[in-house]
Amino acid sequence: MVVAPPGLCGVDGLTPVVRQGQAPEVHRTGPDFDVSELGDEERDALLRGRPVSSRRPLAARFSGLFKDDSTGADWQKGASKLVDRLIAEHPDIELLYAQGPPLEPLMLALDVARRHRLAVMLDIMEPLDPAMPPRATSRQSARSKAEELILLSGVPMITPTRALKEYFLKKYQGRLAHGAMTIVPDGYDSTHLAFRPQQGGSSSAVMRWAFILECVSKKELKALLGGLDACINAEGLTKGAAEFTFFGDGAHEVARLSAKRPSGPMIVTGPFGALESELDLFRRADLVCAVLGAEERNVCIVPGRMVDALGMRRPLCGVVPVGATEKLVVEAGGMTALPGDGAAILELFRSGVSQCRSRTLRGAEAELLRRYEIRSVMHEMTGAIAGQHV
Repeated sequence: MVVAPPGLCGVDGLTPVVRQGQAPEVHRTGPDFDVSELGDEERDALLRGRPVSSRRPLAARFSGLFKDDSTGADWQKGASKLVDRLIAEHPDIELLYAQGPPLEPLMLALDVARRHRLAVMLDIMEPLDPAMPPRATSRQSARSKAEELILLSGVPMITPTRALKEYFLKKYQGRLAHGAMTIVPDGYDSTHLAFRPQQGGSSSAVMRWAFILECVSKKELKALLGGLDACINAEGLTKGAAEFTFFGDGAHEVARLSAKRPSGPMIVTGPFGALESELDLFRRADLVCAVLGAEERNVCIVPGRMVDALGMRRPLCGVVPVGATEKLVVEAGGMTALPGDGAAILELFRSGVSQCRSRTLRGAEAELLRRYEIRSVMHEMTGAIAGQHV
């Protein structure tokens, strides 16, 4: 059974289409939020747990699901009552599984497991304290204290990348047991229509690139767009011949920064939160490029959409720091450049354009695809649970 936050409604394609017989029983902690009157930028902010000025009461309630604040604590209290009721109604429940960040589901799982004496598995997707204060810092932030409590709780945990496990082991050296944390990567669902086999790139004459942005600074975005502009000029690209679609954190900033640049007429943002539309655009892309800022947390993570693109056999590249995403791109046969390195970014873009034109771009090899296929991932997860004797 799944305990989930309130859903969103009011926009086609905002929530995934569930095929009959494949979904677990879902219990939501509140009624769906209607976002039909929000613009793309506001909807994107809401989905990422940020306040939306035009809908402050709505935004405040929803952002509490994702932020370490009093509203989040209220959500945790309400969800706790729902979980208690489900456990009372289903005494055969044996295991609690919680994924974060945000912190609230992880803290809730630890509390419920203690009160009901249930086994628990925590799935930590990225560093829980984004600020990552220096070791010499005397005062801990609320998130830092919560992260320490969770990591040193003694319960079994899984992480999606080796880099994240190594980060935690180093940060809590001598206090966090190596065997308490198992690596289970993200996976893609090959049974979804978006992942059906497809040979080559887009059949359209338009060259299409999809960019996935995560925690990129304004300076890094300017370097990215500078490289893109230089590539457009050097390769003679024109509107109608190429299209660059940006998703994720910073996509709206890209639209603003590129308004008067050569790349401006070729840049598209969104759709935000429309799962089926996003998957369709990734499927039709000739090349998918991850763009991660140089901050430390980005070394540890792989954007989920990059795993989807991998499963769609899309060629990958990345403007990323040395770390987990860079490793995935290289394993998939793609090129990378460091954030802010204008010369390397230009070289990456020009190479990508050349390969698009010559139709020499290739997706990942079958062995890598099998590693991230959901059946393989679930096999690893069940093994991790069994290995912890839960």
